[in-house]
Order: sequence, then structure tokens, then C-alpha cells
Amino acid sequence: MAGETCRNHPDRPSVAMCQKYGHGYCLECLETDAHCSDPDIYCKFREQCLVHFHYKEQKREAARGRA
Repeated sequence: MAGETCRNHPDRPSVAMCQKYGHGYCLECLETDAHCSDPDIYCKFREQCLVHFHYKEQKREAARGRA
């Protein structure tokens, strides 16, 4: 079933899931390279999306590191 394993690492269980497409993401994917599959298209789930939340947090931390 979609979303039960990581999209990028099929041998790992997912800890977050894209509600729009049903892609699962493991903890490593969220912590190292969280990004939306289609960031330029409207998504009604974006405000509650864990993948998007981690992406925004990574951008904030990178901006703090440059400042």
C-alpha cells in the first residue's frame, strides 16, 4: 500500500506521508532533504503538511546559518 514505506528508501517505514499523492517519507528524508513533490502547484493540505513544515524549518535554519 502506498505511503507505508519511504518513497526514496523502500526498505524503511515512513514517518510522514504526502496527503495529496500518498508518498511516504522516512525520518532520514525528512531531516536531510524534505521537499514537496510539486511545490508550485496548489495543495489543499500544505498548511498541515509535515513534509512542507520540515522544508520550511530547514530553510529557516539555513538562513540563520548565513546571517
